[in-house]
Amino acid sequence: MSKSPFARKTIRLTTQTYLAVAEAAWAKALRMNSFGYGEIAAEMQISMEQATRLVRGWQREGAIELVQESVGGTRRLWRANPDFVRIEPLRARTPEENLWTAMRGLGSFSPVDLAAHATTETVSVSPDQAQTYCRHLCEVGYLIVVRRAAPNIAREAIYRLVDVTGPRPPMIRRVQAVVDQNTGETRLLGQGE
Repeated sequence: MSKSPFARKTIRLTTQTYLAVAEAAWAKALRMNSFGYGEIAAEMQISMEQATRLVRGWQREGAIELVQESVGGTRRLWRANPDFVRIEPLRARTPEENLWTAMRGLGSFSPVDLAAHATTETVSVSPDQAQTYCRHLCEVGYLIVVRRAAPNIAREAIYRLVDVTGPRPPMIRRVQAVVDQNTGETRLLGQGE
């Protein structure tokens, strides 16, 4: 099956391109009288799924208003609010933010489970990154090991979050310490509790 010569290539959004595409899409939405997912996808050369995420994000922010509800064969259309001002500029999330959010939502988890839940369209988290983050947080008391790893039978360790200090993730610093952004507390790695 051959592709149509008129088919346009869609842009694959990465962490680097997501913010630029989101801002450009918002600028185009402001210039349109009304728009749906398809118009945003076509204008920005992104997939319908990516366009849907952008439009739903604007809807959650209160940046757009519904001008036509989906009824029968019609589709939803929105209009951008030109007076809407973002309180906080868009920025990409870090892998640590996604890992911490996933940890707080999951009961118990392996690094592979955690990486899968923390990976998004714009943030990629590998199982090795998740394992390193888990190991460091376990060493300073944020996590406990529920089940030890057994490499000889390819069984991963299972962890549980036991010290939830707030929504912002503890960060591993070059000095080999974990800094809790919620309390300002610093826990040195290799020092125990």
